Amino acid sequence: MKFSKFLGTKALYRILSLFFALLLFFFVSYQRLGSTRVSDKEVAQSNLTTNKSLTLKVPLTLNVDSNKYYVTGYPEKIKVEVSGPSALVTALDNTRNFEVYADLSGLKTGTHTVKLKTSGFSKELSVALVPEKITVKIATKKTVKMPIQVRYDADQIQKDYVAGTPTISQQTVEVIGAKSEVAKLDSVVANVNLPNNTHTSYSRTVLLQALDKKGRVLNVSLSPETVKVTVPISQATTTKNVKVKLVAENNGVAGKKYQLSTDTKTIQVRGTKSALSKLSSFEVPVSVAGVNESTTRTIKLSPTQSGIASVSPASIEVQIDVSDESTTETSTEAVLNESSVKSSSSQATSSEAKSTVSSSSSTESSKSESSSETSSSSSTSSESTTTSSE
Repeated sequence: MKFSKFLGTKALYRILSLFFALLLFFFVSYQRLGSTRVSDKEVAQSNLTTNKSLTLKVPLTLNVDSNKYYVTGYPEKIKVEVSGPSALVTALDNTRNFEVYADLSGLKTGTHTVKLKTSGFSKELSVALVPEKITVKIATKKTVKMPIQVRYDADQIQKDYVAGTPTISQQTVEVIGAKSEVAKLDSVVANVNLPNNTHTSYSRTVLLQALDKKGRVLNVSLSPETVKVTVPISQATTTKNVKVKLVAENNGVAGKKYQLSTDTKTIQVRGTKSALSKLSSFEVPVSVAGVNESTTRTIKLSPTQSGIASVSPASIEVQIDVSDESTTETSTEAVLNESSVKSSSSQATSSEAKSTVSSSSSTESSKSESSSETSSSSSTSSESTTTSSE
């Protein structure tokens, strides 16, 4: 009875519903899984049976003794046309694990036509090379080092500006080529194309060229192929001779007096025209700090004014004469006293002369006219001495 009652309850129907739902779920999942497996298998079979074509550009490798021979005339890249199963072609394109080469081993110098070869391609792939054959010229190899010359058009530089010495990232270049071609080598140049009206320094990375005497480009290899060149450009300068002006600087020893002198009266200054036009003398600072006796010093000349590039000579000898300020004043007083004594002596002599002249006049009246002339002459002499003292 209890079991028959259970069969009639809702719980039984719920359990049965869940069971059939699970059964249906597993059935559908199994069908989908089987379908996916079939689909993947079909795709794999399709990739193996479907053909695909691909065209590649491949670098050409030369099998040759590169230390002994130099080869010219061959293309850098070869066109490779590949066809075959899609999976293999795709794998080939992704890995690029193959090679196209020309076997030149065993060949001597001269011109040769050789058939290109390949390696790393699957046998199931069809490979075609364009071109299939190449013609090369094998020559004895020679390597030399050459200095690099910089060339530029000076007419491109703005007026009143000039170019200095160019600087290069590398001074020499290695030239590699056939012995006969290297023998024609005259120079290796770096051509710098300056913009019009250039007035500032110009830097560029330029391609090097190997030239013969007629300026023709030679068929050789250069290492490095490029260099960085800097052409310094600045305002044009000229020269001017100016006077040297010595200027004492810093405080000297207390109670000392300094006098500066030099045998170099003028120096040559190089600078821009505008800067030189404002320059009439060149100040040379001379430090007298700690100088308590006369000495000679070598002073370096350093241009500090804007627009002044250099001076010549680069240094001068300066004589520093040192004296005591008290000694100088005493010497001056002695000179003044001596001058005063001489002036008094001259005045006494003049008075005596006048007295003599007067006495002679009273004794001899016949020489009155002559004595008068003598007195006049003595008076004139006295006035001249006084002016000189003053």
